[in-house]
Amino acid sequence: MKEPIMKQLLFDFFDGKTTSMQRKLVEEWLADENNQDTYYKYLDEWETAHPQFEPDAESALQHFQANLAGVTSSTAQPEADNVEHNAILIPFLNLSKWKWAAAACFLIASCFVFKKQILYRSLESVIGKTASYQLSEGTRVVLNSNSTLLVPRFGFGSGSREVFLDGEAEFKVTHTPHNDRFIVHIGENYEIEVLGTEFVAFSRARGKRVFLKNGKVKLKLPEGKQLYMKPGNLFVSDKTGAFNLTKEADPRPYTAWKDQTFYFDNTLLSQVALQIHEQFNVNVRIPDTLLANRRIAGTYKATQADDLLQILSELMQIEITQKEDYIELSTPKIP
Repeated sequence: MKEPIMKQLLFDFFDGKTTSMQRKLVEEWLADENNQDTYYKYLDEWETAHPQFEPDAESALQHFQANLAGVTSSTAQPEADNVEHNAILIPFLNLSKWKWAAAACFLIASCFVFKKQILYRSLESVIGKTASYQLSEGTRVVLNSNSTLLVPRFGFGSGSREVFLDGEAEFKVTHTPHNDRFIVHIGENYEIEVLGTEFVAFSRARGKRVFLKNGKVKLKLPEGKQLYMKPGNLFVSDKTGAFNLTKEADPRPYTAWKDQTFYFDNTLLSQVALQIHEQFNVNVRIPDTLLANRRIAGTYKATQADDLLQILSELMQIEITQKEDYIELSTPKIP
């Protein structure tokens, strides 16, 4: 199909104006991976021309304060409505302005705090174990230890499926009949957008990571940056926002956790300590810089922190000391 015709068909598809036959045509066209870059290009163009509504929080706050103070705005409701609202607010009219502002701020803050609790439910994994889930539309998710995924409490809407990840998970995304996008939020201004694919996502305090196993992925990054990933690509971003995209990465370091194993490839001991904390919520400190910079390689089975600590103790001849609220690794003193 010629590009201008396909572009118009996709725009009608995004607008929800296509027939069942046209949607089937789009689905068959998307089955060819070579067309997915074109799909995303037109999707970006369509979204730019159809911006989503963004509430004006400042204006809403001012309007809320005016209503609390009993001030009628130029956009007020009919008189009957004003009487009802003012009657409800009579007990509060003696409050000072700063109390009105405090009440307004409290209400708005409460809305933000409870919004996710109302709209989303948590899928979780306990410390030291993985957990598998199947979402309502068929997508399968395996959560690594100490991870949480927020999913819509009342099911996915039309057009897109959005979830929020804190921790690490493997996704096997189902391709829906209407080609609904699947979006994984992995922190502020970081999004993974796919149609149907398989990938591993990581979102913790030390940074973000995405390893793509199959299909294609579009990453949305801070400052409006975007990246497109292909199978075997690895995206890594540290907590400062600096990132790197590796074209051909070894999958073992990013998928070993599914078998409750740790895969180290010349890995710094300081990085091993971070992984123990992320996996088992155990704080590990290494005061000696030389020891922290020692490296380890190999694959090790560990279902709890003690398993891995024992391996490190025997393999690297280091001393493990339990402190009040953390574990310290050190080099044994020579007599």
